[in-house]
Amino acid sequence: MPLTGNLSETNIVNVIELARQSGAPACLVVRSGAKEATLFLKEGEAVHAACGSQTGEEVVYDLLVWAKGSFELRPNVEPPEQTVTAPWSSLLLEGLQRADEAAERQRLEDINQTKEIEMADINELLREMASEIPGFIAADVVGMDGVSIGRHTVNPSFNSDAASAQFAMVLKLVQKTTDQMKAGELEDNLATTRNAYAITRLLGDGSYYLGVAVDRQAATLGNVRLMTQQYAEAIWNAIPKRKR
Repeated sequence: MPLTGNLSETNIVNVIELARQSGAPACLVVRSGAKEATLFLKEGEAVHAACGSQTGEEVVYDLLVWAKGSFELRPNVEPPEQTVTAPWSSLLLEGLQRADEAAERQRLEDINQTKEIEMADINELLREMASEIPGFIAADVVGMDGVSIGRHTVNPSFNSDAASAQFAMVLKLVQKTTDQMKAGELEDNLATTRNAYAITRLLGDGSYYLGVAVDRQAATLGNVRLMTQQYAEAIWNAIPKRKR
């Protein structure tokens, strides 16, 4: 008599192990959505596997990661052919390793997608801030490890990657100096060149900073400081708490 069940109540490995214990031939049919896979076992080993037009060990590896669906274990069914030659222990080890690798790839994809969404929110704030600063060149939100998590520039040739890490080091030194001087909390740091102003402002708990570069001839320093101050809290709140 067939044994039926749902993969939400057990996992596919347990079902296969149950079929292997008797050593008798058996056919396991697993359905998940539109997919249907069959696995034939004999003397405790997988002998034949099929899913659609695909047969062999790759079907076994795919089947081992199915987490949803129904199964039907039919005893005393002889395999129609042999398409699997590897021992079950090897199939299981390889299948679980592939499952772990797939889960890790998915985790990284999820993280990257989340980062893209988060950066989009931060970049939108930087674009909004830029519209209120005459002479705006570029803005970055950078961790104190030197890694940028948000950026907006009106000059495609402007590359702030190298400066991001350097300014993080400068801010740390400036903050340490102001602490030693007991001069109060650091608000921002200004670097002035012949052509530009570069203002950096610590965000939140100091683990990130906002850096803004403007054209010295077109910008008003007071306006830049005011805008960075006004947008600092909103940008900090847009940085996910898990990153803090």
